[in-house]
This record gives sequence, structure tokens and C-alpha cells, in this order.
Amino acid sequence: MTTASDPIDPVSDRRPPPGRPSRRRFWAMIAFAVLAFAAIAWSVGWVLLSIQLRASIDGWMDYRRSVGDRLTHGDRELDGFPLRIRFTYADVAWGRTDGQRDLMTATDRLVISARPWEPLTLKLDSPGPVTGSWQAPSMSVGLTAASADGEISFVPGALDDLALDLRQAVAVDRERRVIARAERLVVEADPSPTDDGSGLPATLQFFISADALQPTDLLTPNLPFEGPADGRIRASVRGPLPISLDPASLALWRDAGGVVDVEHLGLNWRPMDLTADGTLTLDGMMRPEGAASAEVRGLPAMIDRAVDRGLLAEDVATLLRLATAAFSRTGSEGGSPSVRAPLTVQDGRLAIGPFKILKVPSLVR
Repeated sequence: MTTASDPIDPVSDRRPPPGRPSRRRFWAMIAFAVLAFAAIAWSVGWVLLSIQLRASIDGWMDYRRSVGDRLTHGDRELDGFPLRIRFTYADVAWGRTDGQRDLMTATDRLVISARPWEPLTLKLDSPGPVTGSWQAPSMSVGLTAASADGEISFVPGALDDLALDLRQAVAVDRERRVIARAERLVVEADPSPTDDGSGLPATLQFFISADALQPTDLLTPNLPFEGPADGRIRASVRGPLPISLDPASLALWRDAGGVVDVEHLGLNWRPMDLTADGTLTLDGMMRPEGAASAEVRGLPAMIDRAVDRGLLAEDVATLLRLATAAFSRTGSEGGSPSVRAPLTVQDGRLAIGPFKILKVPSLVR
């Protein structure tokens, strides 16, 4: 039994008065309220950004239709919350008629997405087949890819960068005959490059690469190469870009000093390994024309194969072997000897030294 004179239990003094929350519970409630507010704010922001993105996509489609494009799609779905804003479009088709040329591309499913904190960077994904075609009176090329993805970046009011990645691509001619295959095709473009101060400013920079590219005999008959090829090209277009690929627009670009500066060209096609840089423009028939300086490895094996396939006479081949041996050099990093050789595009032919590799068609056929 305790009395008034008994000491008070010190532990009992620390207990909070009835009905008053502890300090820990108070801060837990504050943290929960902050998280709940952040979740609500993120949800509202996600909805607002999705509305803005949908309006931007619809506005771009309306603009393209207003300038003559044929652009259609089926149902559209929105998902991706909370870390992505993702629109999935069914049965997307785009086409444009430019004079006598008709361009078209289509896919069963196109996904356009963006991160809420990066609304000016759009990801594109087409998990199903993608088809495209270029049709003109004297030339028709179709392209099919098993799948594709890409990325489009914007700065306020303008396109900043574009990248497209196609996998298992197949090109066919007008009769649906396969003319080339590639395991992967990558295209990147910068429509607003910085001015390097070297004369006529660049108006477009682009990069194209092809992995395991296999042209058929319809495109490259009897060439002294075998197996698939890997190719890369990085270049800048100088001069005001033509508004279309009609002869008048291309002629205006060419006559205004328009050229394509090839900063790097790489081609590995057994037994040849080539790197080059140079300049291209258009001739009077609107065919690419220009010259470059190339470094070639594997030239002796190319000469032997050209003789075996009847592309070179034996006496010419003997002179080429002597010239190759005289001018070959071994790089600072070792490897097989290489030869500096001219790379030319003239009169509708692409040639490496004396070897005519490809026919180069007119861009306006």
C-alpha cells in the first residue's frame, strides 16, 4: 500500500497524458501525409502530361495531314502509370505522294512513350512487322523489318534528334524479288547541327549503319566478295535542304553549292576492309557523284577473286598486284597491309580503284 509520502515511480512520469499521441506517431503521420500528397501530385501531373502529350501527337498528325500526308490509325490505348506515359496505336499507316513518287510505311502496332520527367524525348516501338515502300515510274523498292524501335528528341519548338533501329530488314524490287537483307539497320539524324565554320553550313547530320548486309546478285552480280558485309557512314549535308526529291528541288540544292561531306565511311566485306572520307553531290542526271580517299585492306585477295570471276584480265591483274605490293603499307597497329586507293562515284558507277562495285541510280527515277 502506498501513501502520499511514498516516492513516485519515475517511469510513470514519462508516460504521455491520455489522448495525446507520442512524438514518433506524430512524425509517422506527417510522413504519411507527405507521401500521400506526393502520390496525388504525381498522379495529377501524370494525367496532365498524358493529356499534353496526346494533344501534341494529335496536333502533329493534323499538321501532316494538312500538308498532304495520308496518316491513319486505329484504336489508341493509354497506360504506363506511374513511370511512363505510353500510347499504343493500332494499324498505323503513313503515306505521301510527291509528284510521280509515292512513299508509304505501315505497322500493326506502334507504341509512343515518354518518361514524365523527360516529356521532350519520345520512344517509339513497333514489336510487329514494319513495311515501307518507295514507288516511282522506273524504280520501286519495298522494305520489311521484323521489328523496329526509335527515339525522337525535341527542343522547344523544333526537332533535335532522330534515331531508328530496324531488325531483320529485307529489301525487294518491283517484282517482289529480294535485292538485299540485313540483320540490323540503324539510322540517326540531327536536323539542327552546330555550325563548324567551314564554309557552307551543315543543315543535316546523319549516321547509317548496316550489320550483316547481304546484297543479292540482282544488285551486285559477280562481285569479288563473299558473305555478309558490315557498313557505317557518318556525313553532313551542306546547303539548304530540298523540300522534296523532285528534280527541280534537288537541282536548286545542287546549284546552290549543296554537297554531302562524308566524314567516315567504313565497309567490311570479306576479303575487303575499307575506310574512306570524301564529298558527294549530284550530276546532271541526279545521280550521286563524287570522290573520296580510301584505305583498303585485302586488295590482293580481291584481285584474285576478280580474275577467277572474269572481272579482270590476267595481264591487268598482274599490274595491279605489282602496284599493290609497291604501295602497300602496314599500319602502326600492325595487321594486314593496306593500300590507299581512290573511291569514286561517276557516270552511275561506284568504283574502288579499278573495281566497279555498284550501279548508282538516279534519285529521281
